[in-house]
Amino acid sequence: MKHIIADKLDFLMKVTKTKNNMLSRALAFDASHISRIRTRQRGLPSSREFILPAASYFARAVQTASQKRIIARHICPGSAYPDTLEGATLLLANWLGEGEPIDYAALNQYLEETALTASPDFAATGTLQNGSTMYFMGNEGKRQCVLRFLTDLAGQNEPVTLLLHSEENMQWIYEKPEFARQWGQLLVTLLKRGGKIIIVHSVNRSFEEMVEAVAKWSPLYASGTIIPYYYPRLRDNVFRRTLFIARGKAAILAHTTGNPGVNRLNILTSNVPAVKALEQEFDDFLSMCRPLMQTFTGANFRTKIIPVLGAFRKAKSELVHFHTTPSVLTMPEPVMESLSRRPGCARYGDYLMNHNRLLFMRGTALANDVTDILYLPEISAVLEGKAPVPLAAMFGLPPQHYTAEEYLLHLCSALQWMQTSKAYRIVLLMPGSKHPATGGALSAAYSLVSSLQAGVMLYSTQSPSTLFYTREQAMTSSFWEYLDGIIKNAAPREETLAKLQQYIDMLKKAME
Repeated sequence: MKHIIADKLDFLMKVTKTKNNMLSRALAFDASHISRIRTRQRGLPSSREFILPAASYFARAVQTASQKRIIARHICPGSAYPDTLEGATLLLANWLGEGEPIDYAALNQYLEETALTASPDFAATGTLQNGSTMYFMGNEGKRQCVLRFLTDLAGQNEPVTLLLHSEENMQWIYEKPEFARQWGQLLVTLLKRGGKIIIVHSVNRSFEEMVEAVAKWSPLYASGTIIPYYYPRLRDNVFRRTLFIARGKAAILAHTTGNPGVNRLNILTSNVPAVKALEQEFDDFLSMCRPLMQTFTGANFRTKIIPVLGAFRKAKSELVHFHTTPSVLTMPEPVMESLSRRPGCARYGDYLMNHNRLLFMRGTALANDVTDILYLPEISAVLEGKAPVPLAAMFGLPPQHYTAEEYLLHLCSALQWMQTSKAYRIVLLMPGSKHPATGGALSAAYSLVSSLQAGVMLYSTQSPSTLFYTREQAMTSSFWEYLDGIIKNAAPREETLAKLQQYIDMLKKAME
């Protein structure tokens, strides 16, 4: 019996594309228990009913004609798959139980309890029939609704344009890391097939939500096929709406009322007139929005970034740079020359000098005060060559890291700048500080350039690298206020100079 039920359960789960964790949630069993049944390590539990709940689940999970044909061929050769839910449940229960007597009272109870709702677990595995509408409840329902929406689109194997906007709390995405990963993979799949995303971001969020969104969307923006907008006027956020649309195919709509509010109902529809009406509504909203940011990749950075750099140079406000290494401004020529001698980096020194001139300088003097906020890496990381060189990937070069000697020279140059120029200073981050680009622990993944008047440049130090630039007031102010708070709480200038010298001395000693 152990081998027989394992084979049968495995067969049904493969046909319905049911994963262990999906069935475990539906039946309230541990996922590892389901796995051990499938691999014949365990039989059915003797203390709990399994056959009827499983039969009820799979009866609902079987939705397509091809699934029904495959199961009928294996379970009832020569006969058609039952037309009713009750008939399908009874057929599957008899087959799973090898003809053992069925408790019809229990069977009816299962059918009654689940007659009004589809299981959210298999909701992402079937195909949304043309013209149909389905309902999903709460955050878990929204996740399953979105998975079904995106999975169906990915299965059609054709380009699709997605129209996305959500003012709801983003917790439904990020409270389940596995879902966030699936969401990202499905979006990447659609983009690789020639898809496009037009998204209206909600910018009147908390700083934590904003940086979370930036961090999560950054890898997708690297594709260059996402067009971001924002609505420029104030909203009261009493009613928060979500509207996800695949042009001409399907749509999701949902609401949250109140602050913080609770999402209760999510609707997925492929009804053609309904989808068309929602598209027109989105387009009406989009006409009132503005582009949120410019996106630059290694392919267009050198030629298109010049006006942006000029905006920072012309602004009459302090420029703040956040990175693991001092800004390019203080990089000495020997380091530039050393980096330029690496394979594929012959023009790197020229790129850096032009970047300096366009961003920092007005003639031979600094255009504005410059503050470098540093989170110095561990000495061991520098010795292992893990300190990233700024902007290398943005210039279309292979990702680069300093040697210990190069990093030491750059840091010594920055120290000298601070000692000789009142317009330049370094701020060292305190332990426990959060990264402004991710809201989490400090890492070398993102760098930031901010000016209250010119806006924010945020770029990834990893390949493929993407730089985002925005002048949107709410985002600019949020990042500036965070960085300004760090600066205001910084140690006095002389204390910072002493700490830098101490770090340099430690690095020299470690290099001996």
